Order: sequence, then structure tokens, then C-alpha cells
Amino acid sequence: MPAKFFIIAIAAAILAPASAFAQKQIDASERMIAPIPRPRPIPPPPGDGWVWVPPTYRTEYARIWVDPTYQTVSETVWVADQYGWRTVCYWEHGEYVQRQEWVLISPGHYETRSHQVLVTPGYWTWGPKQVLVTPGHWEWRGTTPPPMPPVPTPYTPPTRPPGLEPFSPLWEWPADSNKK
Repeated sequence: MPAKFFIIAIAAAILAPASAFAQKQIDASERMIAPIPRPRPIPPPPGDGWVWVPPTYRTEYARIWVDPTYQTVSETVWVADQYGWRTVCYWEHGEYVQRQEWVLISPGHYETRSHQVLVTPGYWTWGPKQVLVTPGHWEWRGTTPPPMPPVPTPYTPPTRPPGLEPFSPLWEWPADSNKK
């Protein structure tokens, strides 16, 4: 059974055209990089109206300060025992006694300490910088003149019917019917 497949594979290799196994020669015109499609332009507004005009910038080359970079390094360190003099108070034989004694303040322990290591110092370099030429603004586009902005009307309080004036403690208090 495997012999049949071997014979079929040899026959296919002999009968197949030689160009099928050869590499295709690429012409210089085909070696171009595919063009990047440009974004579609924003269509104009369908009629009269306000249009946002984006700001424009100019690229200038100037000195730019590059901040230094630091790396934080954490280490586990052994902190040794700490001893010191302390005032210790006792009751001895019915009397209050104060003494100075050499005592353990902090036992030894491991502690994680972090510090900053300078990787690259700050420096000046030349580079591009964007400078604002014209700020963005709204602009009227159309054949008719732009509409007038609305004018705010001053607030006028509503009028009250007579006898319903607002009460104020600065006015006279209403007559009390219970007093005689």
C-alpha cells in the first residue's frame, strides 16, 4: 500500500510543470510598498451654519529639556538590635525609685528599603516643538448673514393680587385675634 503512494508522488512530480516549483521573479515595479489610504476629507456642511475651524500649528525646532530618569530599587536589609539608656521606675521596699538602665529598644529584624537610582541625567536636546499659530474658533459659513445671538430678557417678578403681599417680619405683625 505505501508503495502505491510513493509511485503516485513520483509520477505527480515528473508530470507537474517545472514552473510550479520555481520561484516567481519579482519585477522592480512590483516591489513598491502598498500606499497608505488617506483619510476621507470631512464633507462641507449641507447648508448655512456655524463650522468649527480647527487650530493650526507650526513645527519649530528648538532646545527641549529631557527630564532625568530614575529607577526605584528595593532591598531587604538586616537592621541590628538597638540598645539605649532609659529611665525605669520601680517600687522597691515600699519606695518609688527611678534608675537609668541599658535596655533593648528595638530587636533585630529584616526591613525592605527603597531608594532611587539615577539611570540617565537630564539634558538639553534639539527637537520639534508645536507652536500655536491660530486658535480654533467657530466660523459662519453660508450665503445668508449669521443669525443674531439671542438677547436675554431681564427678569420681571410676577405681580400679586392685592392683599397677598409677601409677609416680612420687618412689617407690622398681623393683628392677633386672641389678644384683648
